[in-house]
Amino acid sequence: MGVRGFVGVLLAVLMPGLAHAADCIAVQHDDVTIASRAGCDDLRLMSRPRDDARPDIPATWIEFVRPAGPGEWRYNDWIKRQVATLHLERPMAVVLDLRREDRFAVRSFYRSDRLISARYGHVMCCGGKSDTIYSSINVDIRRWTLLSPDDLVSLGGAANACWKQFGQDKSRGTAFAGAWPVERLWVDRDFETGRPGFAMREIIGPVVIDPEPSKKRSERVFASVLTDQSRWSFSEQGASVDFGDLLGPGEGPFFCTLKTAELKAIALPGVPVPP
Repeated sequence: MGVRGFVGVLLAVLMPGLAHAADCIAVQHDDVTIASRAGCDDLRLMSRPRDDARPDIPATWIEFVRPAGPGEWRYNDWIKRQVATLHLERPMAVVLDLRREDRFAVRSFYRSDRLISARYGHVMCCGGKSDTIYSSINVDIRRWTLLSPDDLVSLGGAANACWKQFGQDKSRGTAFAGAWPVERLWVDRDFETGRPGFAMREIIGPVVIDPEPSKKRSERVFASVLTDQSRWSFSEQGASVDFGDLLGPGEGPFFCTLKTAELKAIALPGVPVPP
């Protein structure tokens, strides 16, 4: 038996068989429930209170009860690492510290035979101000590794769709087009070199810190975002890409929403939508 044949047999043994893709949670006013659907019955909702005087629950997340394969194991390992960084066991010794907020909550969870896609919001605030940093994980079950977005879609097509969407925003479109000019339509080869190393200095968390509009800046930041799997999240309705605060924190974040029909238009041949 060749390597590919062996891998196919192993996947059939280790991967859970899903009849269809499914959004597995519903979120309403920060209340999270797991859907009673095929493919969602092996999930559990977890929560963790702080070890101090505050009665609220600052962390909620989803785990696989009994991980059935490497993809599910990888997701469980990732979420446990995220929760561990919150240091919820560290009590607040100063009364003023009790006013600080540090919340971590699941916002979406999607799974199929190909993909586990989960999105979380991390809210940090004190002094009346708050910031939410979103993080996603997309596990490519077939490869047992993190998803590479260009395995699913044309990144050039995604860039053009997102730039057009942002430019048509009723309140921010004109400001966006001036701040993020382009010289021509994007094509896939614009993303073949991978993310430029220095682009990380232009994006700190959700904030773009390079203040000078230019076509080159547009190319660098769009390439940085669209090649980063942690900025993508998927659902039965399509996909969302988190571009962060492209016009600064005061103008709010930019999310590129690609509904199913739009996602189909840029999907690679043979890729089911939603994946």
